[in-house]
Amino acid sequence: MTTTQQQGIEVPSEALPPDGLSRFVGAGAWAAIASGLALAASLLVEWLVVPFERLGQTEAYLTGSYLLSSGLRLLSTILLLWGLIGIYGRQSREAGGTFGLLAFVVAFLGTALQAGETWAEVFVYPTFARVAPNILSGHATEASSFLVSSIFLCALLLSLGTILFGVATYVARVYPRWAPLLLIVSIPVTMFLPGTSGTFLESIGPILFGIAVAALGFYALRRAPSSTSS
Repeated sequence: MTTTQQQGIEVPSEALPPDGLSRFVGAGAWAAIASGLALAASLLVEWLVVPFERLGQTEAYLTGSYLLSSGLRLLSTILLLWGLIGIYGRQSREAGGTFGLLAFVVAFLGTALQAGETWAEVFVYPTFARVAPNILSGHATEASSFLVSSIFLCALLLSLGTILFGVATYVARVYPRWAPLLLIVSIPVTMFLPGTSGTFLESIGPILFGIAVAALGFYALRRAPSSTSS
């Protein structure tokens, strides 16, 4: 147990209130829960409500239900940045080696890039649907190829970071091992199942990802920060 000296009196560190950074890291667990739930809700709305089959992909981008679904995904991605800090903060000692830190950094950077792509889903895709639908339909070959390549690279880095972070979390054994396993499994499920927008199969992988993130956030709330000295 460490002690802190205040006005000549030694006070156990456990008796001191947490500083702002500690509170921020701790609140990341709540952010992870909210992120996972928002992502799952987003995919459910997209699958059950957004009229991709009835209107087609381009026209569906102009509906309020699509705006709700994509807005929830953007919120989820932004919160995930905070959530990763909260999840890693609770296992930073056990997963604090070079591999664990590298996994966290790659996952964080992949999520940051994904936030940009998700921002485009909310604001850019509906704009293209109004003024340049050929880009979304693939008839504008060069523009659509560039867009698809950019999305693929963002998804690739996020997938790699998620798998590495899941492995580091599994090895650390701080959280129940099914949660990081589910996180890892969600990536190949997302990659190999058909990715047609608004379908049930397209929703499975991201929903599994959201459940895993929410579960890790929940268990992070129940664990004291691993940075506490003893």
